[in-house]
Amino acid sequence: MNNSTPGFTSHATLLSVFLVGRAASNRSDQFGTRRCLDTFDLVCVLVSVSVSLLEIEGFVGDTVILPCLSSGKELPNKVTVFWRFRDSGAVYNIVDSRASLDEQDAPFRGRVDSFPDEWTKGNFSIKLSGVKKTDGGMYTCFIHEVNIQTTIYLIVNGTSEHLTRH
Repeated sequence: MNNSTPGFTSHATLLSVFLVGRAASNRSDQFGTRRCLDTFDLVCVLVSVSVSLLEIEGFVGDTVILPCLSSGKELPNKVTVFWRFRDSGAVYNIVDSRASLDEQDAPFRGRVDSFPDEWTKGNFSIKLSGVKKTDGGMYTCFIHEVNIQTTIYLIVNGTSEHLTRH
């Protein structure tokens, strides 16, 4: 197992702006002329998202750990975490702090585990066993409640040295 390739973390803040209208009001000016005024409020919402990018190297047949940590942010009692492969394939879901594998894509069934005892510490890493060449690519872990996204690029090489020895 080789998970030593460094990555980096960035922090992004997204600004969403909404224009919210209030009911029109009829007002009279100093001359008694009635005017209809529409009032609008500008509402700004800041959404903070922390994004980590990592590169992991594995070998066909090996087991790799794909890390996903909440970076010390305080978590609620029930947490929802989604692991995805290439933005669409369901790898592993944690819903309300319970593993939810009903939607897990077929190629990952029976090959992905997590560490439930670590979830309360903010560790939502997964273990992918029996790595295949087709497992190479981008994995994303999204911790919903704290808006943390970890993106991992898994590079799969041929068989590891210990598998080719007799």
